[in-house]
Amino acid sequence: MPDQPIVTTLALRSSLLLMSDHDGTTSAADAIVVDLASLAAASRDATRATADARIVAIALARREAHVRVSPARSGELLDDLAASVSRRLTAVVLTGAEIAQDVRDADVGIRRHEMRLRIRAGTVRLIAEIDSASGLLALPSLLRAIDRHSAVALNASALAIDMDLDNVTGLALDHAMWDVAVAARDAALPWIVAAPAASADQRARLATRARQFGASGAGIATEAEARGINALFTPAPEATAAARATVDGSDADSRELKRTIRLLAQIEAIERRERAR
Repeated sequence: MPDQPIVTTLALRSSLLLMSDHDGTTSAADAIVVDLASLAAASRDATRATADARIVAIALARREAHVRVSPARSGELLDDLAASVSRRLTAVVLTGAEIAQDVRDADVGIRRHEMRLRIRAGTVRLIAEIDSASGLLALPSLLRAIDRHSAVALNASALAIDMDLDNVTGLALDHAMWDVAVAARDAALPWIVAAPAASADQRARLATRARQFGASGAGIATEAEARGINALFTPAPEATAAARATVDGSDADSRELKRTIRLLAQIEAIERRERAR
């Protein structure tokens, strides 16, 4: 019988996208993201050559190591995966996801490396990054296509460009966050918002708004943002106590119980992350 996929809840209050010399090994962020998707062609091979060493260093520092890879139809995805998928990698962030086949292609590519490394199917998780109107409309079908998903990321910077918007705040972005929130909730997945091209102040405002829509975390670009974003997305002690009481009780309806179990899984992931510091 084939291995059953692993279902892993990730601590995703803050995801630091490495865009400078910061190696992430001392970061307070929950996840450290090695970016292979934003590379200029001239630097692509050199950055891929160092990706595995960076991922190993992050993992040895007891941080979650993620890699952000090129879109499935770019012609670069398979080389990005070959450079980064390992036993130390926690998740792949797939940019440019717009049709179900995009996530299927990523799933198959990741599985080839899991088989090569003889690690259990589903060990490396997938986070679909939504960065266009097409991706936003297709999100429900993307989430139904495979069972490797662990979260959804909304790239507000890229979506704003795709939609010809002036900034990453406003009613249009609220609408996008609502659509992501609904699709993610239906799929029982957490979601995060990111705006790598925005200012730190804009990211903070966007994160606060996303929290109101039920987001579990936000992307950050500097270490200075980590602790504030972690605090914003850490469930309050009273919410944790209420969730545990609900699970221990017998009078909760099935929908409430499922919602509470998901919350507790996120809380436990955060607690594991804090213990690993």
